[in-house]
Amino acid sequence: MTSLMPKQTIDRSSPIPLYKQIKEILIKELQAASGETGRPFSTEHELVERFHVSRAPVRQALKELTDEGYVYRERAKGTFPVQEMPARPPGLELGGLVAYLRSQGLDCKSKILNVDRVVPTQQLYKILRLDPGKEVLKISRLILLEDKPLVWTQTYLHVPEKFHPTTEELKETNSIFVLLENEQGTHISREDHQIYASVASEMEVEILELEDKDPVLITETKLYTRTDQLIGWRKAVHIPNGYKLSFSVNR
Repeated sequence: MTSLMPKQTIDRSSPIPLYKQIKEILIKELQAASGETGRPFSTEHELVERFHVSRAPVRQALKELTDEGYVYRERAKGTFPVQEMPARPPGLELGGLVAYLRSQGLDCKSKILNVDRVVPTQQLYKILRLDPGKEVLKISRLILLEDKPLVWTQTYLHVPEKFHPTTEELKETNSIFVLLENEQGTHISREDHQIYASVASEMEVEILELEDKDPVLITETKLYTRTDQLIGWRKAVHIPNGYKLSFSVNR
């Protein structure tokens, strides 16, 4: 990869691990060279020589860049930059997508579409194990990347009626889960996900600005507290192009 920007180097006196410094330097250079997706990235050997380090921190930096969707590797060909938007990394906390994308230098916005207490559907009653007639707090939110819809989320929480954040409060924190913990002391400690592809509904086509019968990627999530209480359910509908989920499987 070539770039006109001056080459940065690591700071050996810094408490930040070498691999993290190398990774951040390479991210900045990848962003500066946006569009050069077909050109090979620096090799492991070149990076070892450039930073005057062993292979271990270079390999760790490249691994994380690959996991987060900045680069991909082809055997015998090298490492290549991929699309501008990084993948959602493993372990990203619920409600943290906007902050994460902004930290990567991307123009990401969050728009609150609706906050209200509603009577759930029969299916949601069963999922949340609620008695008939119980209301839940519903937050509808649209995340935009470069002013284009990226994800539409609908979150349903079985919480006290007094907990009813305003649109402005949600805008300030960018996360209903931060407010839930700060105001109610309720921490979401476990999330059970189901991910599947589907055809966009009429509402999804309208909100995400899709074409009729476009595919979407849907994530449904059950939300549990530290005491293993099922407190909520969330549906996130992702556009079909421009968003990747990254995860690891340990054996």
